[in-house]
Amino acid sequence: MKRNIVATIAVTFSLSLTACGGGNSAKQATPAIEVRTATVQSGSIAATTDFSGSLLALHRATVGALTPGRIDLVVVHAGDRVAAGTVLARVDSAQYSAMLAGARAGASAAGAGSEAALAGLQQAQSRYDLAAKTAQRMGNLYTAGAISKEQRDQVQAQLEIARAGLAQARAQVQAASGGEAAARAGVAAASVPVNDATIAAPFSGVVTQTFVRQGEVVGAGSPVARIESDGKLELKVAIPLANLAALRVGRQLAVRVDALGGSTLQGTIRSLVPSDNPALRSAILRIDLPARPGLLPGMFARAIVPARSARGARIPLSALVERAGQSGIFAVRSGKAVFVPVDSVVSNTRYAIVTGIAGGTTIATSNLAELTDGAAVTAVTQ
Repeated sequence: MKRNIVATIAVTFSLSLTACGGGNSAKQATPAIEVRTATVQSGSIAATTDFSGSLLALHRATVGALTPGRIDLVVVHAGDRVAAGTVLARVDSAQYSAMLAGARAGASAAGAGSEAALAGLQQAQSRYDLAAKTAQRMGNLYTAGAISKEQRDQVQAQLEIARAGLAQARAQVQAASGGEAAARAGVAAASVPVNDATIAAPFSGVVTQTFVRQGEVVGAGSPVARIESDGKLELKVAIPLANLAALRVGRQLAVRVDALGGSTLQGTIRSLVPSDNPALRSAILRIDLPARPGLLPGMFARAIVPARSARGARIPLSALVERAGQSGIFAVRSGKAVFVPVDSVVSNTRYAIVTGIAGGTTIATSNLAELTDGAAVTAVTQ
């Protein structure tokens, strides 16, 4: 009996020890969060402001029909690349070609009439020259008493007739020349609708839209196709006048394009034009961008414009967090993350100048979403 009681006590004591050991393993410490760190330094930064807009083709045009009529040919479609002078579409020019043929026939007849008038002028000039020489000779003979007055007067009358004929021939030449010039002008005028019936690309680029189909009737000025250059692009943004102080034509500006993974391009300011509405107190900024694969019209982009500069406690922009509506940073102290409220003075794409934190403080710059005030942290090298 005594032996059984001792065994029971031993088993109970053993179970108690096991239970105590299991409780200690359940209370293992939460692992520390690994964070990269930086040291708050005194410095200065130039603040920037982003102004957004869409990329536009540097050259863009809606090409229209100059000659009214029926479209008998459409060569291109949206997405086609064309070179300058490439035929896009054509208006039926049969009636205009017939008018041109008539004008050319009239010009040919006018040319023939002008040639005939010139030939008549040459003949009239010859008759006049002969009559003038004869009149001079007969005048000398009359003075010498070799011929009668009647003979001299007869020669003078012939001279006057030749002079009148010469004047008439000159007038005919002038009239014929005027008629020929008018006929040539008619040919030029008749050529315009024939030439304009062929609608060509004004520059090289991409056809982004077509507006007509074969067989449709269009009027003068009706849109046919829209073309945009596919090389250099421009960014057009509106910026407040207060931000113009640091800008000038020819200056380079960084432009960030979200569709290219947020990569930054160097653009060049081409123009700064104040808004037509003075109440807006803004200007239109046009920035030329270099050609780059994947860069297309319509993409969203942001121009990074210099603002003001400031000096103070400088921290990496990645260290800033917001908790319960308050901006701050996590200072690393004795292996703990301590939330410290700060106010941002200015910032750019990399750094911020803040107040509320002393220089030399070690702060966390990574895994900030996992941090809470008092969380255990372990600093790791970058």
